[in-house]
Amino acid sequence: MVESISSGGPARAERPRFLALDSLRGICACMIVLFHLHSTGVITNSSLVHNSWMFVDFFFVLSGFVISCGYLDRLRSGYSIRRFMLLRLGRVYPLHIAILGLFFTVEIAGAALGTAGLSARTPFSDPRTLGELASSLALVQIFCGFPSIVWNGPSWSIAAELWTYLLIALLFRAFPRWTAPMATGLALTAGLVLALAGPLAWDPATAYAFARCILGFSLGVLAWMLVAAVRWPALGLGLATALEVVATLGCCVMVAAGAVPILAPLLFAATVVLFAAEQGMVSRLLKLRPFVMLGTLSYSIYMVHSFVLARSLDVLAVGGTLLHHPLVETRFGTSGTLKTLTFAPDLMTFVVLSIVVLFSAITYRWIEAPARDASRKWLSRRGSDMQPQATTDATPRPDRDPIAATLVA
Repeated sequence: MVESISSGGPARAERPRFLALDSLRGICACMIVLFHLHSTGVITNSSLVHNSWMFVDFFFVLSGFVISCGYLDRLRSGYSIRRFMLLRLGRVYPLHIAILGLFFTVEIAGAALGTAGLSARTPFSDPRTLGELASSLALVQIFCGFPSIVWNGPSWSIAAELWTYLLIALLFRAFPRWTAPMATGLALTAGLVLALAGPLAWDPATAYAFARCILGFSLGVLAWMLVAAVRWPALGLGLATALEVVATLGCCVMVAAGAVPILAPLLFAATVVLFAAEQGMVSRLLKLRPFVMLGTLSYSIYMVHSFVLARSLDVLAVGGTLLHHPLVETRFGTSGTLKTLTFAPDLMTFVVLSIVVLFSAITYRWIEAPARDASRKWLSRRGSDMQPQATTDATPRPDRDPIAATLVA
């Protein structure tokens, strides 16, 4: 299964879709689901899952890699920044709005009917006030100084990426011959800001989220420039597999340790470069259909999981009451309501994860993919903002988004 991902420019070449990287993105999305699922079992209490929030930085690196693959040369050659941003909005915004709508519906129901004892929080109170809703709609919540992530929590990273898209596109255009020094400077500056901020830098509710995204995205840009400039030698199956295993274990050990998170984007960038070559057995495994499916659904998995987890635990809490056998432990506190799986926790962890993936398949089929395609068609009908170039079947036209599955979270 191969799709064309062009780096753009006058001599655009047909490039394979990076299926192994797609699959890694899907696995990372599932790890973040597990991070937000509380249970008394072994899985969710392992060090790897406990620190899986760091995999968001893998998304940032991968996003920089893929956006550079599809748009670096095109933006440097005069491709419309407005069109680029509209394509990005068409990719990320419809599902964001849809999930906000689901959360809003639950708040309305809670205000009208009560919470049935499932939550101690008053509807439309923090972190889901109307003011916080407005900031989420505008994707500026990370700049508003809220004490925690608001409404659909994972959307903080979408906000950070959207503004990073704009910043990088403007810089690509302004300094077309200085992309590598520019990306290096951005990465160093963002890294310094995060290092000076200390633990606060990793709070997704703060504006440091923007610096965090810039760091990962810039390293992804550099990773793509390296892959595009240097042809990977044929490593041989044995050596390539060994390197892929070492990189995978290295990422897992680093995340499980959770000691120096600022180093994570560097290791993730090296891993992206390695797996872009797809020469080892780990890459072959990742290109199997179940993993590729997770990659395809990864944005939906990431965006819907908070809502699906909350509603799944609500259902289990009610079911436990009806069965007179608690399935979920509910704790009410000043910081919110915490629900923890207690019945067959490791088995139920996989059941709930499967529900998230199933729901994601529905949102991908009926919201994400149709909205993405509709936005592209709308932009295509409006015409190109630049002079058309000669094209062939293997060369995407400027009014088409060359990235089949943008890595956004």
